[in-house]
Amino acid sequence: WMAPEVITDDTGYGPKADIWSVGCTVIEMMTGSPPWPEFQSMWAAIYHIANSEGPPSGMPTDLSPTSQEFMDGCFARDVDSRLTADDLLALPFCMEVPGSPK
Repeated sequence: WMAPEVITDDTGYGPKADIWSVGCTVIEMMTGSPPWPEFQSMWAAIYHIANSEGPPSGMPTDLSPTSQEFMDGCFARDVDSRLTADDLLALPFCMEVPGSPK
């Protein structure tokens, strides 16, 4: 999954582009479908990623507050506002993992 800056910024991109990809992967894990499921063409999805605002379509709307905080951190369009991997790992979404059933 390409972050918007990978598509639109000709000056390069950094590790926070991978955070966007993590968010896309988490959407697939939550829903069983990729983000932007309405686009059959990869090029249509890329165009939409580069030119839209807000989080991806296909993201669940009934997320817990801790899940929403994590996803918001992944999908900040402003790269400087997007969280780092260390920031994400410190969020309750990653810290409050329930024990496995016995």
